[in-house]
Amino acid sequence: MPAKRDTLHLLLLMQTQNHAENIVSMLRNSGNATRAHQVSSLADFVEQLQDRSWDLVIAQQHTDEIHWEELQKQIKRLNKDLPLILVTQEDLNAISFESALKKGAATVVPLEESNVMLMVIERELKHLHIRREKRMLEVKLREAEKRSQSLLESSKDAVGYIHDGMHVYANQAYLELFGYDSVDDLEGMPIMDMVHTSGQKEFKAFLKKYDQAQQSGDLKTKGVDGEGSEFSMTMQFSPATYAEEECTQVVIRGQADSSELEEQLSEIRSRDLLTHLYNKTYFNEQLEHAVDSAVLKGATGAVFYINIDQFNKIKSDIGVNHCDTVVVAVAEALQKYLPENAQLARIGEDIFAFIMMGIDAERALQQAEKLRDIVAQLLIAIEKRTTTVTTSTGVALITENSSKPDDILQQAHQASDLVRKLEGHEQGNGVNLFVPAELNDTEKDESNLEQQLTDALKNNSFRLLFQPLINLRGDETEHYETLLRLPQANGDDISAGEFLNSADISDALKRKIDRWVILHTTKLLGEHREKGHNTRMFINLSSASLSDDSLAGWIGVALNAARLPKGAAIFQFNEEDAGHMLKQCHEFTHALLERGIPTALTRFGCALNPFQQLQHLDVEYVKVDGSFTQELSQSPDNQKHLKELLEKLHEEEKRTIVPLVESAASVANLWQLGVHFIQGHYVQPPQAGMIYDFDDE
Repeated sequence: MPAKRDTLHLLLLMQTQNHAENIVSMLRNSGNATRAHQVSSLADFVEQLQDRSWDLVIAQQHTDEIHWEELQKQIKRLNKDLPLILVTQEDLNAISFESALKKGAATVVPLEESNVMLMVIERELKHLHIRREKRMLEVKLREAEKRSQSLLESSKDAVGYIHDGMHVYANQAYLELFGYDSVDDLEGMPIMDMVHTSGQKEFKAFLKKYDQAQQSGDLKTKGVDGEGSEFSMTMQFSPATYAEEECTQVVIRGQADSSELEEQLSEIRSRDLLTHLYNKTYFNEQLEHAVDSAVLKGATGAVFYINIDQFNKIKSDIGVNHCDTVVVAVAEALQKYLPENAQLARIGEDIFAFIMMGIDAERALQQAEKLRDIVAQLLIAIEKRTTTVTTSTGVALITENSSKPDDILQQAHQASDLVRKLEGHEQGNGVNLFVPAELNDTEKDESNLEQQLTDALKNNSFRLLFQPLINLRGDETEHYETLLRLPQANGDDISAGEFLNSADISDALKRKIDRWVILHTTKLLGEHREKGHNTRMFINLSSASLSDDSLAGWIGVALNAARLPKGAAIFQFNEEDAGHMLKQCHEFTHALLERGIPTALTRFGCALNPFQQLQHLDVEYVKVDGSFTQELSQSPDNQKHLKELLEKLHEEEKRTIVPLVESAASVANLWQLGVHFIQGHYVQPPQAGMIYDFDDE
């Protein structure tokens, strides 16, 4: 799946509605926001392809009315990039598998193998995302090439492109410099002819060195124009591509008295003032070159991320003023023992980094260990005392699989952080190679998470956040939604969805967490209302609580204990849980309604038949799925779909909520659609208290 986890738009051709709903449920449980449509006929399929953009087709191999091959023919006829995964209830053999692939199916998966199906879906969506991204990049590349060509032609600098020593292009300034009338006069002419005979030997040596290194370089020499007149010039060489051919860009400037000053200024701009090492800007440029070389030419290397351990403690021990002494001492030690081809940079207050090309993982770790040991043995004099420091070094490999320099640096940073989780290195002083996490590594994390949740219940260490909802129809009542967070030792939070939706956390624990949220939220709500606020609160419930027959009565007692009036607390659950537990949800909403307690259905609109479920539930509020908001500005079809959904909800007298509102433009569109409430960061991000000023609406 793409990293952004965009909403998956899925077309299904399944023999039964139950099979289709199981696939949608599987995808949602895996964290994929999914909107699906069950194909009812070939005409319906064609209409869906023409009206909307889809990501994937999952078709059963044998259905009563439509054959999957007909779907594949329509995909091809309409020239859609739409992978089709075939599922079968029959024994899969090599002959039928090969036949399906030849007919256009992406793959064939047994219907009962849900884990395999999920992996295949993830793979096909990843490939689809790559193809789409490639097409977008091709468009951007064409636009960039047009802009570059325009800038090149109007540039006052003399610029030429050389392939195998011959000119393939030169701009007007280049032609004028050497006294030629048109590019045709230069095509096929060796660049050696542009250099005066007195400098051709040096020029040949420079070109040989440049061809070996393939890195930018400058040469000061003498040029000769078409009439034989010589002049001083500086030639700047750099790798480039012109007309889809790899070549060399040559920029020629006349030698001016300011050239030495420009070089000095450039050197100053690339240096860290304290250590005189290279700075982060220079390092990032070198990292870009290294990644480009790996992708385009198959070069390999490694990034080293060196972090001084417990630097804040060092500040406290020796004082802020003496920390610079420590940083400089570490910088000098590292610089002294680094290979010549490694350029050390200081990229943070207590962080150093460098790149080594032509090195494998084992040699990189050996180099990192050598530097770690050198720093650990360093004795740093601070006035009348001596101090020592250690470092944690993360190593990330640069390979042909690398594409984003920022990702490589982030990987090295993560590897450095993980040193402290290695046995015997709790205080740092170690090296670690970044290795992508395996899927099975999450098992230990789930066990640890359940213990964290148990401890949080025991110690009341959960956090509650509150996000306001704004009524677009002028109701003066204040509305908030309470959101649960599990604080982590590193300062981050885990959102409730990450553990309440996990099958690895027991239902009994989930019910206890829900009751903790209800008790603490109603208590805070009661205190807030006593200050004169007419406030209502939306409280989320997990699927485990929906099957708790005693919960409705317990909620009534809890609200009475908090002295809250009827309607002050609104309990909400999501559409997916309602689909799995429709009978339980029907009984639960009815039981709360008898007590005067309203309910809400969230993430609405993604089920195959959302309104069929809704007619069995006594809910007053309906919150549509956030994917509708995210796609609101992408195309008129998306707005039309949301409009139809809202109109039908309003016909059934439901109060509608639209979440994830991020812009004023979205607010204007939603107001025209008659939405009751909006929620999102545009209104206010979740806060630790009920602090939104509703009078400023």
